[in-house]
Amino acid sequence: MVSEDRAKELFFSYYGNEFFMWKDGDLDEYKSYNISKCQELHWRGELIDKLCSELEVKHSSSLNGLILIINYFGEYDLLEKVLYFISDNYGEADSFLKLRYAEELFDIIEKSKFHEHAPEYTLLETKKFIIVIINDILSNKIKISAESEKILEFNRDMPNETYLVVRTQDLLKKIEFYDI
Repeated sequence: MVSEDRAKELFFSYYGNEFFMWKDGDLDEYKSYNISKCQELHWRGELIDKLCSELEVKHSSSLNGLILIINYFGEYDLLEKVLYFISDNYGEADSFLKLRYAEELFDIIEKSKFHEHAPEYTLLETKKFIIVIINDILSNKIKISAESEKILEFNRDMPNETYLVVRTQDLLKKIEFYDI
């Protein structure tokens, strides 16, 4: 039972992503526990439930975990949950967090080409929502919270507001020319 607990711990800490396990040197250990695909599916369901229950606006680790699961496993039914969460909590986010949401959603669209069953309608709705976010950022005063300021400290080339506008405009160019 200890080995299964350790395997589950690894599975959860890497969001079930064997590539990241391999990258960090933990894949051989995980594989040594001989966990069945059925058990992994069960754990993935537990992990998704856990991440959904922990979603918070200012702490994006759960949201990032769900996005990793969407991208790695092609769990596109989660995309609707992610969109609902973002749209329901959008007003609480500062400009940087809104941009991060848009970038993460665009990443899902880009990676969808690797999954045959990616639902075109949901991806189109995601693209439209990204454009709404971008237009909101560009048409309103840039707001950066203290938490976001800490994240943006590395950027010394230009003021944070300018950096966010440039990054948002770059994303707009990408999304406008991206076909689904």
